[in-house]
Amino acid sequence: MSYKDFNRLLYEKSVSEYTNFITELESMTPDEIIEHSYEKVIKEDLVTLLENNDIDQDKAKSLYLKKYPLDYIYQEWLDKDCSHIEMLEDTINDSAERATKERKEKSKESR
Repeated sequence: MSYKDFNRLLYEKSVSEYTNFITELESMTPDEIIEHSYEKVIKEDLVTLLENNDIDQDKAKSLYLKKYPLDYIYQEWLDKDCSHIEMLEDTINDSAERATKERKEKSKESR
């Protein structure tokens, strides 16, 4: 039996699943597309991560053997208690601090 790189197979299967998802979106109304926009963004990020990630072969195989591994991972993401909101809040605070620093430096220069 030849060696199978399940990371590569999982990635390829996820790309195919994502492509089919996008094709479905293209046939939807604008309102329906908006309803699925979060799913689109997260699935796109997941595909990117799968391309560059090196999961243990046994785990990659388990995901690969799922009928829809990308949706399986997405559903797991939805069930997590973690949120990107905290990261967005940090980004807002960091941006506000930077903007304040820039404003104060500009104010000093204009004196």
